[in-house]
Amino acid sequence: MTAGPDVSVVIPAYNAADFLGDAVERLLLQSIPVEIVIVDDGSSDDTAAVAEELASRHPSVVFVPLAENGGVAAAREAGVAASSGRFIWFVDADDDWTPDAAATMLAAADGLAADIVCAGAEYLSVDGSRRPVPSLPVGTVDGATAFRAMLVGRVSGHLWNKLFARRLFPAITFTRSRVHSDQAMVAQLLVAAESVVGIRDTVYTYRLRSGSIIRSNTRRAPSLEQVGSVVRGCARQVGAVGGREFDYYTARFSLLSRMKDATSGAYSAEESRALVRTARREMTPSVVLSLARAREPQRFALLVAARMSLPLYRRIMSSRGARE
Repeated sequence: MTAGPDVSVVIPAYNAADFLGDAVERLLLQSIPVEIVIVDDGSSDDTAAVAEELASRHPSVVFVPLAENGGVAAAREAGVAASSGRFIWFVDADDDWTPDAAATMLAAADGLAADIVCAGAEYLSVDGSRRPVPSLPVGTVDGATAFRAMLVGRVSGHLWNKLFARRLFPAITFTRSRVHSDQAMVAQLLVAAESVVGIRDTVYTYRLRSGSIIRSNTRRAPSLEQVGSVVRGCARQVGAVGGREFDYYTARFSLLSRMKDATSGAYSAEESRALVRTARREMTPSVVLSLARAREPQRFALLVAARMSLPLYRRIMSSRGARE
């Protein structure tokens, strides 16, 4: 019997015809053989045709067509189900990675008996500037410790700079949120892991795009609520709810995002007021002060303004937008 692949690379693709061929060709040049699973998420362009042609030419490419656009979480779930590797790596077709990314992460996983490997990565802005993505310090920790590091921003909620053992996936849900579904997945996978390894190597470059969902003024409240609920459930599993790390997560990653969304102009005045009221109920002293304890004065001032004076909050946000 032929052994299955060590690494399956899952590519959720929606209207990615312009990037998909190049992405697959680069993955085929990885320094170890990998299985490549392309999931067409009901694209309206030629993504399906490109994927089908690639699968016909390369035995290691698996094509999974979805009849309707169900979102990136559904596409990832379909990709994992169709894959056969011992480990799963998620990539986006229009990003970049090193030729030895899979081999580097796999060596750490096998050499250190890790369920998850967190590698280095960088953001590439449209102006060409680069900055590092927060990642786990070099070393080995248990899953609960890695999850707590995620709560305070020392581990990113991104999937693409991490390698995941296949055995972890039955323990998670693929949260169908419009934004931050990857954060919900990472939280669950970290909590399910026995061993998480951080490595120094930078293996992935994520291209920031001005027109992406996360950067546009769409209604994000339902998604933010979904993801927050999943993260809270994970925090409850490891006894982190009510602690300083979870307070910080609530302040920085939940409340500031929800306030920005509530005042984005995407809602009616009544809807906006309701969202603000709900968020303010969670702005307890310990949550607000978590940003001061973390020595983040700008975020602290912004959350205080959001709690005390909506006009002041709007002025601060407007000023920040003008500077950016």
